[in-house]
Amino acid sequence: MKYMKYIVGVLLVLFVAVGMGAVAAVVVGWQSGRVATGSAESNKFESSELETPASARTSAETATGDSEIPRSTVSFTHRATEENCRGDYTYISDPSIDGDPNALVLVSDQKAAGTSSYEHNIGVWYEGGARKWAIFNQDRTAMSSGATFDVEVPPTSATFVHRAGVLNTAGNYTYLDDRLTNGKPDAVLSVTQNWNPGGGAGVYNDHPVGAVYDAKLKKWAVFNRDGAPMPKGASFNIAVPADANEPAG
Repeated sequence: MKYMKYIVGVLLVLFVAVGMGAVAAVVVGWQSGRVATGSAESNKFESSELETPASARTSAETATGDSEIPRSTVSFTHRATEENCRGDYTYISDPSIDGDPNALVLVSDQKAAGTSSYEHNIGVWYEGGARKWAIFNQDRTAMSSGATFDVEVPPTSATFVHRAGVLNTAGNYTYLDDRLTNGKPDAVLSVTQNWNPGGGAGVYNDHPVGAVYDAKLKKWAVFNRDGAPMPKGASFNIAVPADANEPAG
């Protein structure tokens, strides 16, 4: 009986030791697992679990360049009314540009109600508070209710924004430097003054503008038709039709 008690005691101690070891192993494994969640590999999986279909699609577009696929030109007519006018501007609205300060908007005037032509130089600007684009009168006179405008939003692949600066401006000219226009005398340019590309403060240029090709420099320029000096910071939305992207023959 003495030896039996001894053997039972040894077995009991051994059983307790084995049990504690198993518990310790579980605890250590659990702690190791928590530490592992801080690794780069585990973070990758954690972030993938939180990724939504929309974010996954955005990531795929960024990786493959799908977000740069040109879309077709959006065209519509805008009419200034008492409801959409605020002082010297009239809000325009379309899903293709609403809430996007970097959208490229082109406008041309048709006529004011009861007149044969629109008597103001115009431009576009982005109003951050309303999150909308607007057409405005460069001379800051009140926008005429009934004035109508043609609005176009071309494919991004055929557009760019030009800003007049010290190095690209001389007199009433500011020279463009872009692959869509350089060395392409047959290009057809559409130009709209943009008061504040990307939002924020802007520059007025109350002058009629046009575009001309300089054969010596092999560059296009936007110029003030009345000969007035081009103000530094004046900005322009430029669009070039797709067929103008082909090298001149």
